[in-house]
Amino acid sequence: MKSSTWTMRLKAPVCLTWQITGRCNLSCIHCLAGSSGDGPDRLSMGEVRHFLDDLARMKVFYINIGGGEPLLHPRFFDIVDYALKRDIYVQFSTNGTLIDRAVAAEIAGRGLRVQVSLDGWKPAVNDPVRGRGTFQQAVKAIRLLRERNVDVSVNCVVTRETIAGLDEMLRLANRFGAGLRLSRLRPAGRARDRWRKMVPDREQYRRLYHWLMEHPEVRTGDSFFFLSAFGAPLPGLCFCGAGKLTCSVDPAGNVYPCPFTVDKALIAGNIREKPLSELWLEGLLNYWPAAGPEACRGCPAYGRCRGGCRGASFLVYGNCNMADPECLRGVVNERAFV
Repeated sequence: MKSSTWTMRLKAPVCLTWQITGRCNLSCIHCLAGSSGDGPDRLSMGEVRHFLDDLARMKVFYINIGGGEPLLHPRFFDIVDYALKRDIYVQFSTNGTLIDRAVAAEIAGRGLRVQVSLDGWKPAVNDPVRGRGTFQQAVKAIRLLRERNVDVSVNCVVTRETIAGLDEMLRLANRFGAGLRLSRLRPAGRARDRWRKMVPDREQYRRLYHWLMEHPEVRTGDSFFFLSAFGAPLPGLCFCGAGKLTCSVDPAGNVYPCPFTVDKALIAGNIREKPLSELWLEGLLNYWPAAGPEACRGCPAYGRCRGGCRGASFLVYGNCNMADPECLRGVVNERAFV
């Protein structure tokens, strides 16, 4: 392998994802979090303020608030206001069903960036996954937010169904002046048992790779850098940022390398017992092999795909030192989907 490895860490995450609640009013069949509700150990408002004070001292640029459905948290806007008071920029992910004119005005007044989940360009594609009527509710939320000049992105999870309508999804987002963000289906939460039936096949991923190369304006975060095994690196982040650029915190204050590794075996600590500033420096980075998965050594595509998602490897194999379970070479894992 001629690629370099990441051997240094930042003094703080650039951003972090914070699931402030496990409650949700939907039961999406591919929900990463499972969203079964909150336990009695959800952070109190005092603990929330203490946590945000720590992030401010670390100079974390922004937080991405998720859930569950974050708008179901009874102190959602109080949490946002305190973060903004501490000069921490806030964006949040929502299913859009709770956004009416009044809520849209509250969001607009705070200058928040919003990501609205929509898994299809029409009700017939979206609603079987997210629930009856959710397409129209999400579209209404997007319209209400854009009417108030809120920065909105439509987030779509890429599956065998949605991958067929990417042009339509982009046109839908463009119609409202919103961005489009694509997320990878992960073998976690409610998707764990149906992941193999929903995940795109190799040829669909090949088409996705070329489509993304033609549409660099579409955001993907670090979801699809493994597709670079097909050729030139995709635009954007081309490596796993878990424990290097970002981390994740659940409603009870447990810290994980990223939102896709919410498993008891990967808890780095709890912010009630030790501040994130200490947990970060003690080595969230150490959860992943610095030199990449052993199975990938010698693969000519490793310098581009970087071994894929370590979290997906852990969730499928129970071992983060395996190649991505969706390895596009199909030769390094016996269970590779190709």
